[in-house]
Amino acid sequence: MRQREQPPVDLRELTREQVEEWYQKTLDAAARQLSYRALSESALRQKLLDKAYPEQAVDYALAYLSEHGFLNDQQYAQSTMRSYTRRGYGTLRIRQELRRRGVAAEQADEALDEYEPNWEAMRALLDRRLHGDLSDRREVQKAVAALQRRGFLWEDIRRALNEYGASIEADFD
Repeated sequence: MRQREQPPVDLRELTREQVEEWYQKTLDAAARQLSYRALSESALRQKLLDKAYPEQAVDYALAYLSEHGFLNDQQYAQSTMRSYTRRGYGTLRIRQELRRRGVAAEQADEALDEYEPNWEAMRALLDRRLHGDLSDRREVQKAVAALQRRGFLWEDIRRALNEYGASIEADFD
């Protein structure tokens, strides 16, 4: 955890106008953060707390943004999942990334229910590693390890290898 930039503000010691000003400042800061890039509620909360915004004001800002549709962890998880799928990552890596970004496990699971492996990315990686030759077992193992590092499940890797091998055999018929 990073240290707060300033000591926390105690809203109980302020006038009503000062409290309202803090709420507005916090909401503005939260909206500004979301204008740069999408964030999970957890990540946005931590950014605001790190900048020493009062916790009550942070809670208000997050509730306001959620209520008005500007902060939605489920949509954020789905968007992140689609982005990482396009870039050729598998389920395990996507789940890890969602966890790192502060998405709750239930929402990550729900987003990953829609996951379909990027078969073209897997085939491209196999092409780069194997150059159409499945005879060298060590090279095949290296390609499998590369797919595992990208977070693909073993059943998806096995299917990709089978399809890759079948496509090679079809090319030589």
